[in-house]
Amino acid sequence: MKKFLVFLILNFLFINPFQADDITDFQIEGISLYDSALQHFSKIEIENSGKVAYKDKSYTTAAISSSKFETYQSIQITYKTNDEKFIIRDIAGDKYINYKKCMEQLKKTNDEFDELFPNAKKDNLQTYSHPVDKSGNSKISDIYWSFKNGDLIVLSCYNWSSQIQKKNNWEDQLRIAIGSKEVHDFFTSNPY
Repeated sequence: MKKFLVFLILNFLFINPFQADDITDFQIEGISLYDSALQHFSKIEIENSGKVAYKDKSYTTAAISSSKFETYQSIQITYKTNDEKFIIRDIAGDKYINYKKCMEQLKKTNDEFDELFPNAKKDNLQTYSHPVDKSGNSKISDIYWSFKNGDLIVLSCYNWSSQIQKKNNWEDQLRIAIGSKEVHDFFTSNPY
């Protein structure tokens, strides 16, 4: 049975704590990395969702909101653009929260994740400008846990500038992402 990867904070519940090495054992809203998105959403839901535009069209990210979600307000799934099975290569759950509160929660959760992923390689907290905001005023603060096969889990806080918030109607957010090495490499080399 799959174990759920969720925060111990913000009304999140962690079930069966233990040390984990297989990223596919974890889920966001019941969805695991490498699942077919069609197991969870209709093709119409996926195709009609908000999309993230990348310069390189190899991958597509769909942003989905649903009243069925119990923990997150929205999720993003990334799949190969021409994959008819919509195999999930990256999944992220978003919870909208003030950046200052998010950072407090991120620091508290860090210790729990260190215990949960003792065999993963951890990159310490970094804060940098979000590439979608050319002014450099929107920031991301995140921590990565990388697994032996290169897949990773990322705990992040997004701090959008007031201009970006107004323009796009975006809110600061807490995000947890479970991603494949291939998509992480794609995101790193292909900005918006």
